[in-house]
Amino acid sequence: MGQEQYDRDRPAGPAPEPFDAFYLREYPAVVGLLQGLLRSRLVAEELAQESFLVAYREWSRVSGLDNPRAWVRKVAMNQRGSFLRAYLRQQARERASVVEYEDDTIKLADDHAEVWQAIRTLPPSQAQVIALHYYEDYSITQIAAALGRAPGTIKAQLHHGRRKLARVLGAGQDRGWPA
Repeated sequence: MGQEQYDRDRPAGPAPEPFDAFYLREYPAVVGLLQGLLRSRLVAEELAQESFLVAYREWSRVSGLDNPRAWVRKVAMNQRGSFLRAYLRQQARERASVVEYEDDTIKLADDHAEVWQAIRTLPPSQAQVIALHYYEDYSITQIAAALGRAPGTIKAQLHHGRRKLARVLGAGQDRGWPA
């Protein structure tokens, strides 16, 4: 297809953001989100790189989306899910192994470590919603778009996640909340 045909097929409007600018702005936040959920900076960086590689390969399409930020976070969450499934399969194969490896986690700030530990005890869907809402400061609508779920589902997952976190962290007991 020639340049003239490409220009005619392209929607009118502002020019899409260059991938480099998008990557430089969004990469640290995606790594932070994944690190909070996974407890490993190394794995978080690897999964973020994989997510941005997918975005780079499809940038001509992704840059035209209403919310490329949400799209790359959805890809990152999918990468996280695939990683965890593969990790659990590998762990199952190695349970009988006598070799133990050091944990490669990086400790989060002490004031957040207990909260992230509690978040990791939640079901994955609730942990994702809690992390996006509080770490990324996403609204219900933004989370729904990022994860491809209905806003009502996000509200329910946020509600159940908060209640479970309150029980795990003991926050409800000194505030008179039901346990």
